[in-house]
Amino acid sequence: MPTPENQDQRKTRRRHQKSRNGCFECKRRRIKCDEEKPACVRCVSGFYKCVYPATFTPGKKAPRDELSVPSSSRDTVSPSPSVSSYQERSPSTRSATEARTFFPSTDTSGELSDTDLYHHYLQHTSRTLTYSKNDQSALQIGIPTLALQSRTVFHSVLAASAACLACDMISRKPPAEVGAVKQALVTGYRHYHSASERMRESMSSLDTLKLEPLLASALMLVPFATASQQINHWLSEKGGVEEPQKPLSSTPRDIIVIMRGIRATLQTLDCESPVSGIAPSPVTDPGIDDHSILPEARVKTPGIATPCNHTMGPIIASTSEEAYSKLQKRLDYALYHCNDADGTLAACAAAFDILKDIRSNVLSSRYSSKPSPSSFSPLDDVSQDLFEPQSMSLPQVASWLRSFANRSVAPQPTEPLTRYFLTFLVQVPQAYLDLVLPLLDKRLESPVDAELYDTSTGLTMEQALALDIYAHWSVLMFLVEEESWWIGNLPFVTLSGMVNRFGDNFVTRLWPEEEKGRWWPGGMLNILREIKRYR
Repeated sequence: MPTPENQDQRKTRRRHQKSRNGCFECKRRRIKCDEEKPACVRCVSGFYKCVYPATFTPGKKAPRDELSVPSSSRDTVSPSPSVSSYQERSPSTRSATEARTFFPSTDTSGELSDTDLYHHYLQHTSRTLTYSKNDQSALQIGIPTLALQSRTVFHSVLAASAACLACDMISRKPPAEVGAVKQALVTGYRHYHSASERMRESMSSLDTLKLEPLLASALMLVPFATASQQINHWLSEKGGVEEPQKPLSSTPRDIIVIMRGIRATLQTLDCESPVSGIAPSPVTDPGIDDHSILPEARVKTPGIATPCNHTMGPIIASTSEEAYSKLQKRLDYALYHCNDADGTLAACAAAFDILKDIRSNVLSSRYSSKPSPSSFSPLDDVSQDLFEPQSMSLPQVASWLRSFANRSVAPQPTEPLTRYFLTFLVQVPQAYLDLVLPLLDKRLESPVDAELYDTSTGLTMEQALALDIYAHWSVLMFLVEEESWWIGNLPFVTLSGMVNRFGDNFVTRLWPEEEKGRWWPGGMLNILREIKRYR
């Protein structure tokens, strides 16, 4: 017969150390994780994405750029940037129900918390930033995991999420209240500026510079830089107060700076040995196994072109060749008759050569049975191996991230169009940008009086050519309106602002022989305007 002493002995349990290093998915499901790397048995057997939290030494103070993830496990969703609940939630995007739980309403009058925006990114933004299958793992696993390790990436992700939320509000029928959209945009700007400031601080300390947060943050800030401009334009239209000759609140300056910064980083890293003075990142793999979860980091992009379903696609494809031929003649005329002492015409010619190759590669792979004669690949001056990231010597950056960055600034023409078209801004000479950007700053939200065109523009032949080339590129950008929410109708707004300021006949004023012909960008703009009217 058992005695009370024996019963006490049977109840005594062996002490064990409770581990808090399990993967996100097991914590979310409240089951024990065996902590196998790179993926635990439960995630492998259940076909879940297995992601582990970043490891850190207890008692060691986290650097300023790193997020401190508490060890306590809680169910409550905290609005604090310390994201105590993020550790229990998987970056998986399988459940729309969870998205509604974390983000119940986009019309809420309360302030958007960091947790709300982070989970909106996980459940929605990460799946819609691009429709390239090669990028899904990076956007849905890699970037969110880095965001939990770096405040710089964290703010960048929240900025993109806020812009996505505002665009969602605008696209609904009926649209959300102006105040709600404005609140989301202001929140996005707050995170955008925080991320930008941290990036500047990081670049000022080369001895402790971590390249992964810089690259990841820059990649997230590009969508915000473009989306915020079309959101601002929508808010301006809803303001109800028309100001004569009000400048258009959009500029490609931020996009150019960010994308060229990404390219410069890759150029700096593209060498046989690590960059002197730059410390390797202590966490080169944020819980991701490149060989099992991110095979696209080592695979070349397939040559099958993604379809373009925009209504303007066939129209642009059938009319652009003649339009580009006419622009080439205008450029040749200027090169022959003008004294190009400052090299601006040569810069325009180089920019147009880049644009012609982009147009040829994209349209021939989608609307022609004949292969493209051009072998142009963006960023040929950077590296011949950019499409094979595993061959590059980049010890400071995980392969999945450098592959994602390479595809962002050096995509294939067969991939979704947005990033391939944006390489125009990365590739053109700085002299061309110096010429065209001040002119773009003069664009207007509404047209000036017709009689003011001749007296107010005063364009030189070089300036007219620079605008002409940019307008032809803007027409190509029409095709990504439905592909990328963060671009949306921005090209339409941009070209409209140019016509509002300079008219659609500034070409014929300088090239009288063109008077009988119609300026192609203006014609495409009118066609798209009519399509939008009857949609």
